[in-house]
Amino acid sequence: MQTRSLGKVYTHWFGLFSALVIFSYCSQYSPEASNESTLVLQSLLNYSANPSAACKSSIQEAEDCLKTSQDLKGSGEVEISGLFSGGTAKSYESYCRQLLAQEQMSGLNSKIQECVFSCNEAYWSRVGSENDCSGEGSELISNSGVETLNCVRNCKELYSPEPEL
Repeated sequence: MQTRSLGKVYTHWFGLFSALVIFSYCSQYSPEASNESTLVLQSLLNYSANPSAACKSSIQEAEDCLKTSQDLKGSGEVEISGLFSGGTAKSYESYCRQLLAQEQMSGLNSKIQECVFSCNEAYWSRVGSENDCSGEGSELISNSGVETLNCVRNCKELYSPEPEL
């Protein structure tokens, strides 16, 4: 009887501790925070990772923005995938395959990969929603890496099997 009671106490405290961790993580971000934080949390709650689909979603979000920019007006999948891949990809699927095969990405687990693409998607979504796509597409692309760096760091912290020193 004592063992069963201890099990209930441990279950209660574990549940309480879990709720506290989730609440403290969520409360770090203000309602005005960018979508990047929200996407990272959603990725954490999503059980199965699909980095290929996340990659394709992020590049499609980029297309929506870039095809309205001054220098890439009207561009579609072939042009945008070629631009991001240095001319080697003709579709988002082939671009994502190439990207996931690169050493920097292939060394990451699928949750981190998916999270990184979610960061990218959040960047393009934010830029698009703020109507900042009307400038130079090349400038938007170069800014995407800089702006998502903190989000990517959060991905590694959330999903790395061991802490980095």
